[in-house]
Amino acid sequence: MSSFESLVGYINNLPPLPESVQKIQALYSQDDLEVSKLVKLIESDPILTADILARVNSPLYSFSKNIVSINQAVTLFGLATIRGFVLSSAMNQTLELDMRPYNISNDEFSKVCNLQSALMFQWYMSVDIEHVKFLAPIAFLMEVGKVIISTEVNHSAYTKLFQDELKQTERVQDVEGMFTDMTSAKIGALLFEHWYFDESFIVTMQYLDDIENAPEHVKVYINALNVVRTAVSINDQLTDSSIEAARQMVKELGLNEERFIKTAMRLQEK
Repeated sequence: MSSFESLVGYINNLPPLPESVQKIQALYSQDDLEVSKLVKLIESDPILTADILARVNSPLYSFSKNIVSINQAVTLFGLATIRGFVLSSAMNQTLELDMRPYNISNDEFSKVCNLQSALMFQWYMSVDIEHVKFLAPIAFLMEVGKVIISTEVNHSAYTKLFQDELKQTERVQDVEGMFTDMTSAKIGALLFEHWYFDESFIVTMQYLDDIENAPEHVKVYINALNVVRTAVSINDQLTDSSIEAARQMVKELGLNEERFIKTAMRLQEK
């Protein structure tokens, strides 16, 4: 079994994010972000530019015409979602991706992350536009701890045991805790800390599986993220049953169920 210390050691040995992404992060920390500077920084990184254009032209977003420039993408998607695209792309470049321990392919894992972000963006725009600025990027990244766990499991002697345990439970975090003494959310928080993400990102991930003990100011974020990861998980991606389970959570939060269902069903059809 992996230990907390080995996971922390692995994270501490990871390289920093690409320089272009660090500069973009610095831009987002400013009170008055200049869009022209953001576009220029993204376009200075050809790999990042290509990846973002591929993401924004995904069928998930249903634009009738191809988006051909970063400026156009920023205008259509907004600064928050573009930040999620940037950080997700950077992590894909930095981390070793082999998700077989979770019984899914790399493409399926990427699909989960993209669906979670698309659902969050399209649903929560009708709930609270201000909160979307935070939720859109973190929805892209909330499964990143699974990449770290998968790497550790791949380098161990218990890969098949891990896979078999996952097949027998719907609570993935219980299996993660059994094998690593942590959940992927807590590992994600350590990763965010290593890469100097905003404090709110770190705290939200720390308590994603422990909302009862979470600081009050992040509970609204955790509730929204838990709705999305119920509807879209590595086991169920917008199935009728996962959408219904998420709808029940939306109802308990006192939010508009019909809007959520319409958004989820629209993505399900795509």
